[in-house]
Amino acid sequence: MASVAMVHAYADIPYDRSSFHLAGRSDCVANVASSLIVNALREIDVDLDSSSTANTEVKRHPFVGLVDHVSIMPLSSTTPSPAAEAAREIGNTLTTSNLVNVHYYGLACPNNTPLAKVRRESTGFFSSGGAIDYNNHNAKDGELTSASAKKGATTVGTPASFVENFNIRLTPNISFDRARTLTQFLRGRNIIAKGYGVEGVEALTLPYHVEGKETMYEVACNLTNPSVGSVDKVKAAIGDWIEMQKQQLMEERDKDTADERYGYEYFIDEAYPVGTTETQCIDVLAMKSGDEEAFRDLYDEEVYHNFQRYLK
Repeated sequence: MASVAMVHAYADIPYDRSSFHLAGRSDCVANVASSLIVNALREIDVDLDSSSTANTEVKRHPFVGLVDHVSIMPLSSTTPSPAAEAAREIGNTLTTSNLVNVHYYGLACPNNTPLAKVRRESTGFFSSGGAIDYNNHNAKDGELTSASAKKGATTVGTPASFVENFNIRLTPNISFDRARTLTQFLRGRNIIAKGYGVEGVEALTLPYHVEGKETMYEVACNLTNPSVGSVDKVKAAIGDWIEMQKQQLMEERDKDTADERYGYEYFIDEAYPVGTTETQCIDVLAMKSGDEEAFRDLYDEEVYHNFQRYLK
């Protein structure tokens, strides 16, 4: 089994962000990730003071700094402890760089504070990027940057289990208010209070701007317990939400044509996974062939070319 591998690299041009997914032995992941992050912090210049309020930033995904989020997740064959130790090692390296303020969460944090709470109470995440005008949070705007951190802040932590990401991009037919109803319909915290939601799902409504198209919205989901609140269950909930919206629209408009007009394509532009799954990471680490080094070189080259394609 490989000590460390780059499983996936992704560039999201409309949100002006990239992500890199490593898997392997915790110490190797910590070393490679630390090197990648510190080099990025040193080589990339960004004016965070102006970016938090600039009109051009409204299309960005919320963020707290140049390197927004480092998540070290345990795979099924390991306990969370090595992942948490790796997260703290990365955090220590970043603190030493004096370029970012580090905020720990999850098992890397003494109080096991959830990521959402750290973002809301210790950073300006929910008042940055596309979240500024579209979500009502009491985030502390002044904490996006600080005098001692040239490149903003970074959240570093370890969730209790592997977290998957799934996004639902809505069509221009869907207003912000209607998009928010889908966000509420998917959130796991609404199961007890409101009778709907998918267990373990965290969701956020964001604007998604594609050049040449009308304003669109996207519901970004974290699946914090994908073995229970799976992608399939999210998709099933989307179908239930569509039926509810269809009935509402049929009551508001022409019932004779509404049933045909308001199909899946009326509401959903694309529903798609982002990043990797636990199984994918394990499979990449376990890949074998006659010439393992050459085989892994080919895999690395494929990841690189896919990343280049995202950038175009």
